[in-house]
Amino acid sequence: MLSRVAERMYWLGRYVERAENTARLLAVNANLLLDMPSEVGVLWQSLVEILSVGTDFAELHEDATERNVMRFLVASEKNAGSLVSSLSFARENARTVREIVPSEAWEVINDLYWSAKERHGEALTRKGRLQYLDSIVMQCHQLAGIMGNTMSHREPYHFVRSGCLLERADMTSRILDVGCTYVLRVGERLAPYENILWTNVLLSLSAYQMYRQSVRERINPRDVVAFLLQDTAFPHAIAYCLEEYGECVQRLPRHDAPLAEVKRVQKHVAAADPDRLVEAGLHEYIDAFQTSLGRCDTAMRKTWFGTNGG
Repeated sequence: MLSRVAERMYWLGRYVERAENTARLLAVNANLLLDMPSEVGVLWQSLVEILSVGTDFAELHEDATERNVMRFLVASEKNAGSLVSSLSFARENARTVREIVPSEAWEVINDLYWSAKERHGEALTRKGRLQYLDSIVMQCHQLAGIMGNTMSHREPYHFVRSGCLLERADMTSRILDVGCTYVLRVGERLAPYENILWTNVLLSLSAYQMYRQSVRERINPRDVVAFLLQDTAFPHAIAYCLEEYGECVQRLPRHDAPLAEVKRVQKHVAAADPDRLVEAGLHEYIDAFQTSLGRCDTAMRKTWFGTNGG
């Protein structure tokens, strides 16, 4: 398999997952906007910081208002990580490997991109925002189903899947960081609304029902962090993503270095103490975790794509 094709498949998986989870992250804040009282406020600046685009945002906007942040993260051409930009990159990668991607999948990717681009104005209004974001998530689910059920599970599929899982683990950690950010910045004022906050974090990952089946206690930060960090059965939990990613990597040739890297991250996640993280250090832990995922990505690139990564 050509390294060029392998890299395109890998980034196809990453960009689609990035678009889906950007929509999820924006939905967290959209729901908080509806559920939180005005005196607590919604921290729009935290979104650009969590997505590591604060510098680019500051070059365009002086204030992190609701409209400025939504426009920048949904469809700004100046933001390579915006939802529409991610879908554009996914579409371009799929276009260059159309002989490998199932035709049904290409049609969904193409329709998803054009729909997201043409309707992005809906995300700027509170009335149409959640419907727009939910439609992005559902179309990404449709695409994942088509790819999983109509594409042979050989090397090209494993590259798509590995990109998807690495991106998903990263974004799950960033969505957890939303909860952490609110706790740190709002402090005691948040105490009466803590249940609302962590419920929305679960809902943003479609994790609420599975969490309730797994954890019988009242929703609390410790159990939410433990579930989303260490559960090995829920598809958006970090431990699950890493385990599945490792299995994909193991099915590829010359996998020793990437596999060793992900196993180091798995041990670090398994050893984490949710109680201590919630008390102090969750934000720092997530920063370190995202750095470790960067090393997994670099190992992928060095091994199969002939590049060192970014």
